[in-house]
Amino acid sequence: MIAFIGGTGPEGLGLAFRLAVAGEEVVIGSRRLERAEAAAAWVRERWPSARVRGALNREAVADAAIVFVTVPYDGQRPILSELADALEGKVVVDTVVPVTFEKGRARAIPVEDGSAAQEAQRLLPRSRLAAAFHTLSAHKLQEGDTTIEGDVLVCSDDPEAKATAMTLVEKIPGLRAVDGGGLANARYVELITVLLLNLNRIHKAETGVRIVGLESRRAARSSS
Repeated sequence: MIAFIGGTGPEGLGLAFRLAVAGEEVVIGSRRLERAEAAAAWVRERWPSARVRGALNREAVADAAIVFVTVPYDGQRPILSELADALEGKVVVDTVVPVTFEKGRARAIPVEDGSAAQEAQRLLPRSRLAAAFHTLSAHKLQEGDTTIEGDVLVCSDDPEAKATAMTLVEKIPGLRAVDGGGLANARYVELITVLLLNLNRIHKAETGVRIVGLESRRAARSSS
């Protein structure tokens, strides 16, 4: 089972929808039960066979093996501090981008720990943390008939958490998981996401990431 903390927001709802479509059992968490249940109903309306329900955040994570953190950055510290005990031993996938907007322009928020993901790991020392899914368009995630083409960089210091997150990436058609190295590299992925937000504004587009050169190296190894 996969739980979403803050799953009623655009990114969380989109990811919950896509993973429910992929056959995963999903629980959408929120501080308000009515919002969580409304989000679950939205998913079922678009995909009637979806195994999805809404719950309060603590109830959502209780039986989940994997938990996504999809809250705005200013909500990450309070909610993770509150749920740290309930998240012990679980794989936690942090999607949070420390960003603010000034006159429509995205600006990165400096994080003392280096990145939102590293802050999450400090707050959750007994959880297995991976950073992933930052650069995906929330709008495209919610469009069930749209294939999202692109790469998702996954950063973690925990091999199991990284492997779990990469497997989930590739359950969404069109996406490729790319090993982004250790959790310290999440800082750069978060900054790239801020850049993409500004590119979207400039070009009135929904941009993403594609890492070139990896396929050719993989092919070279397999033929040697």
